[in-house]
Amino acid sequence: MNRTITMNLGGIIFHIEEDAYDILNRYLSTIKGYFKDSEGRDEIMTDIESRIGEMLQEKVNNTKQAVLLSDVESVIAVMGKPEDFAGEGTQSENRTNTESSSEENKSSYPNNKRRRVFRDVDNKIVGGVCAGVANYFNFDPIWMRAAFAISFFAFGSGFLLYIILWIIIPKARTTAEKLEMHGEKVDVNNIGKAVNDEFEGFKRRMNEFGDKAKSPETKERIRTTAQKATDFFGDVFHNMIHVFGKIIAFFLVFIGIALMVGLLATIFGKGTISVFNSPTNNIHFSLYEFSSAVLPADLPVVLIVIAFILFFGVPLLSLIYAGIRHLFGIKQKNRIVKYVANSLWLIGLGLVIYIGFEIGNDFSEQASSKQKMELFQPKGQVLTLDLKQLPDDDLDATYEHHKRHKVKLGDWTMISKDDNKFSIGYPVMDIVRSETDSVQVIVIKTASGYDKKEAAYRAKNIEYSISQKDSSLVFNSYFDINNADKLRAQDVKIIVKIPLNKVIYLSKRMEKIIFDIHNENDALDYDMVNRRWIMTESELKCIDCKGLETFSKK
Repeated sequence: MNRTITMNLGGIIFHIEEDAYDILNRYLSTIKGYFKDSEGRDEIMTDIESRIGEMLQEKVNNTKQAVLLSDVESVIAVMGKPEDFAGEGTQSENRTNTESSSEENKSSYPNNKRRRVFRDVDNKIVGGVCAGVANYFNFDPIWMRAAFAISFFAFGSGFLLYIILWIIIPKARTTAEKLEMHGEKVDVNNIGKAVNDEFEGFKRRMNEFGDKAKSPETKERIRTTAQKATDFFGDVFHNMIHVFGKIIAFFLVFIGIALMVGLLATIFGKGTISVFNSPTNNIHFSLYEFSSAVLPADLPVVLIVIAFILFFGVPLLSLIYAGIRHLFGIKQKNRIVKYVANSLWLIGLGLVIYIGFEIGNDFSEQASSKQKMELFQPKGQVLTLDLKQLPDDDLDATYEHHKRHKVKLGDWTMISKDDNKFSIGYPVMDIVRSETDSVQVIVIKTASGYDKKEAAYRAKNIEYSISQKDSSLVFNSYFDINNADKLRAQDVKIIVKIPLNKVIYLSKRMEKIIFDIHNENDALDYDMVNRRWIMTESELKCIDCKGLETFSKK
């Protein structure tokens, strides 16, 4: 009984007798030593081991599951011994032994030459199918390629046939498979020769490439190619910049025309102006109305129209002109147009500065007018504070119903009631403790002017009304100013003084005018409405504020 060893050779696993394993191991070691100085030693050994593994696998079947010594000897006889091709002297000495060994195994592997179909990827055009089939039948691949080309266009089935062959025909990967593809004997000598020839060919091509690269002709060709590539990419980049510039010029012309139309519509068509960062989208107030409300009485409205045209219109026209010149490639510059445009814009800038200076002078000083409202003391325990419940309370509905105009800047809303007055909303209210036992309301009106006297006059002219009905105080949501007084930062602040331990109720509408009222609950203004509050020693305290503290902390 002989011991067997499990062996992995070229990725093929089989059982082999111990004495056969020793012979095969020494054989492979001898071959490796023979090719130790070869550049492709590793690839040669991989191909030889793969081929030997395939041959030994053929020796194994269901009844014979282990490789015997005789099997190894027959494979060695077919593959050839290293001394057979180690040199001419060695070859003469061992020729007799080699021939006898070959004769013994002739029945199994007569010539070890068989031609198999593989895809020739080394000479491929697409997938190597035509070159592989031509190698099998030993004719020039060009005829096979011509046949497929004709079938592609003439019969229409050539493409499908080529794809099928590409799928079913394997690619020649190893050196042994490439030798079989050409019908050459697969032995140690041919495998080593093929691998060495491949390395030598690669080295020769690299040397030829290096010699060509060093030649003056190649250097000049490279220099010319580099110059052409530089010119090509330079032209591409220049054309991209040119096209991009045309696109920008088109958008400049489009934007300039759109803005110019808007400017002319605002000035001559009495269009509307918009105010950014406004909490409403319905902002309607013509330039003429706004100019009349802001400009001093001695400045005509036409002056701000001219200033708008020169200061904004001239740059827009210059933008359109520059875009058209670039869009149509007009290189000629007209200095007269440039000088005239600059002069007109400077005139417009001067007018804007002059108008701004004149308007600014009207805001030089500020004055206040304090008015104490006489109220009779409410009989009820709870004093209700509310805004007027007329349509004026809903300002948006008022605008639609009376066709009024408004401009809203943050919390400041201006309503054009008629030709004589403006209505400004909203006043600001604060609630503090009263020094007496009665409810007091103080209205503080402020305005700006050229001097203190003029500012005080405008402040006194502000009209604001408060009405009282039983235990309710009803406040107006806006105050009125005369058109002649102009818009000069007029404002109204209401201070309501509540006696100690007096209870008040703030209606929902009051959130429009109350502002930063101090209270023990630290409630925000919009949390104070629809609740009752009692005046303590220092500030208000909520009575029916269940859940208010939790909400405020959020």
